[in-house]
Amino acid sequence: MEEIQMIDHAAGKAEILALALLALTMSGCDLFGDDDEEPVITTQSVVVANGGNFGDQNGYLSFYDPESGAVDGSDDLGGFAHAVAIRQGEIFVLLNTFTTGRISIVDAATGSVLRQVQGLPGPRGIAFIDDARAMVSNLSPFGETGPQPAEVSVFNSLSGVVEEESIQVGIYPEGLVEHGGRVFVANSGNLGDGTTLTIINVATTEPAGAIDLGCDGPNEIFVDGEGELVVVCEGKVVYNDDFTQIIEQTVGQIVVVNPSTETVASRTVLTTQAGSENGSQSAYLDGITGELYVIDSSSGSIYRYNTVTNTMAATLQAPDSVDLVGLAAVAYDGLTAKLYIARLARGAGGFPDFSASGAVVVLDRSGNQIDRFTVGPAPSHIEFLRAAE
Repeated sequence: MEEIQMIDHAAGKAEILALALLALTMSGCDLFGDDDEEPVITTQSVVVANGGNFGDQNGYLSFYDPESGAVDGSDDLGGFAHAVAIRQGEIFVLLNTFTTGRISIVDAATGSVLRQVQGLPGPRGIAFIDDARAMVSNLSPFGETGPQPAEVSVFNSLSGVVEEESIQVGIYPEGLVEHGGRVFVANSGNLGDGTTLTIINVATTEPAGAIDLGCDGPNEIFVDGEGELVVVCEGKVVYNDDFTQIIEQTVGQIVVVNPSTETVASRTVLTTQAGSENGSQSAYLDGITGELYVIDSSSGSIYRYNTVTNTMAATLQAPDSVDLVGLAAVAYDGLTAKLYIARLARGAGGFPDFSASGAVVVLDRSGNQIDRFTVGPAPSHIEFLRAAE
């Protein structure tokens, strides 16, 4: 079996289009009966980041084989596993600890740690900007007036060495994506009060402007098949002075941006907020179908959005469960038409139990549960390992 380059869901771009075209080409070959001569792309493994109980710092990865149903796990990675990105057979695991953060780079074939990126303030999202470098967004530091503008760090993805200079962006940046020599960073803000994308010039690694999206809490960001930026704004929550009462709450939006003109091309307002129970992965763009999936943990809503037509295609509801609660991560496998939703263990009083094993439920396109497998505590992110056979 020959492993192919994996696609980071946050990157999108040409790699996603190449996989889609390759899959379509191979389907066409099958019609003429020469499928034995052409490779077939399959989903080899579903990779689940288990955040772990933050106080225990025990995050790790689960690997689910969709053919056999077997689930294997990596070693304890020693931190809260917030997110993962897959590139050329390596899994970049973004870890947060009590004092700082790091990225553990795991061999997808063995599950062992190959190298680490140390000294990051608190990694939240990652974008690969060339064959040897990546940018990562970080948590905001706290000052006398509250959270302050955060940094985007630049590091060598091959050696793990962090460059000395960082790039200042907005408050609580989350997702980021490279497109056309620029990196776009979603500034979520404090409790979702951010509204902007910071633009970074890749060549100079300096800020090159900002785009006001006109929505609250931009969090996840992708590049679709038409080269547009697709941003998921989760909405904001405003409390009174002593944080005992919510006085304002806005719903989520899906905003499509033309990167050439830096203007909003399309806006779809959701009926709820968006967001993960963990504050982790809340959206996934599938490059095969061009569909964006967005979750709202509070209502159990799962939105399916067509990025080709920039319209909402469907709204599903997570199935009821007696032992699970919340929605913690989402991914759609366009090769098998299966929707994967991570959920947390239900604890006392119906609240999430972040120390008990969670689960990933597998849904069909109508939202019916067709499978389920157990993962670790507080699952936070889902990606796919694919191979050519």
